Amino acid sequence: MRMLQVLFRQLAYRDLRLHRHDRDHCSGPTGVVIEIPVLLGAESATVPTDQPETLPHQRRRPARPEGAGAVLVEHPAGVTDPDRHVFHEPLAVGLARSRRRPLVCGIVVAALLVVLAVRFRGDAVSRLSGVPAPRWHWLAACACCTALFYVANGLSMRAASGLRVELRTVTGVQVAAAATNRIVPAGLGAIAVHLRFLEKRGMTRPAALAAIASIKGAGAITHLAGIVIVAGTLSGSGIGEAVVSPVRSTLDGIGAGPVLLGCVVVCALVTGTVAHPRVRVMARPAVRAFRAHVSVLAHSPGRTTVLLLSQAGTRLFQILALACTVWAFGASISVMAVATVYLVGSMVAGAAPTAGGVGALEPALAFGLAAAGGDAATMLAAVLVYRVISFWLPVLPGIVALAGLRRSGNL
Repeated sequence: MRMLQVLFRQLAYRDLRLHRHDRDHCSGPTGVVIEIPVLLGAESATVPTDQPETLPHQRRRPARPEGAGAVLVEHPAGVTDPDRHVFHEPLAVGLARSRRRPLVCGIVVAALLVVLAVRFRGDAVSRLSGVPAPRWHWLAACACCTALFYVANGLSMRAASGLRVELRTVTGVQVAAAATNRIVPAGLGAIAVHLRFLEKRGMTRPAALAAIASIKGAGAITHLAGIVIVAGTLSGSGIGEAVVSPVRSTLDGIGAGPVLLGCVVVCALVTGTVAHPRVRVMARPAVRAFRAHVSVLAHSPGRTTVLLLSQAGTRLFQILALACTVWAFGASISVMAVATVYLVGSMVAGAAPTAGGVGALEPALAFGLAAAGGDAATMLAAVLVYRVISFWLPVLPGIVALAGLRRSGNL
């Protein structure tokens, strides 16, 4: 109703202006150009007053301004319009709706969290009553390891791309990518942010995709190397069985037939997509750029070493962050056992189609730490605190970094 009233007011104003012009000049409407705002949320109407002298009946169409929401009224020379119209109440329907939608979503999410907290409060208190209070200096060490994790990721991007970018900038890109990765599964949010940043820095899209793929490849290599290093800890410790047991029980509950059918369908879809001629044509430039990028890295041992070491550092800092939270609750588990739990658990949880492995990594880490000698309730609390510090707390600085990168033109 409010929008209709404003539109009717504009139409009535236009009819009144045309009637007055015909009455004063005894002619048809001339020299009036009115553009109704097409962008919702136009601030006001503007009236140009510095028009050159023209004849009373000469029409002159003004140049369209940059702002599409302006209302232009042109008058004959030397005549000022006493009835100049200004939108005191602009059509801000889109702006109000855009502000209202996040507020409604926030209220709904908060209400659901309150209901869940009230519903499971008694059960959580009874299970966590024996958990000791964490020691805060270990939690601060966990936060420092998390910050170093983003710095190592920034070094990886700088080494893979070959761009001379400030470490502060690439670290901010990693934090912003982590914030977008919390809502997009399979790491697609981080890939989009990295791709946008590299393209803004002058790289072509195939070259940027090749740099991102090299980072992922270096991360996979260092992760497998870490599993090989800790493979001796797995024998006889029960950690591997404890980590894989939730996945195995889920597959047993579904059944071997549906699981096999799902694997066949996925393989068929992947094979058909890769073999499609159009997909092959589109992927050919990226594959060519990736080969050239790998060749450049092969002839640049310094960049390759920095890339591999920085990706190894990301795993090391995540392992240390998890160990700090475990030690914060008084558990006496060695770093090697924590590394084994993290490397195996994150690899198993990587198959989950959720953002950041939410819902899959937590039970894998909790079961593994319990098998390594920790109390089950205490290890569950330690894993939850670790995920809050390393996974959820960086969202707020990530949003700030994303806004700063957009303002500076880096995204």
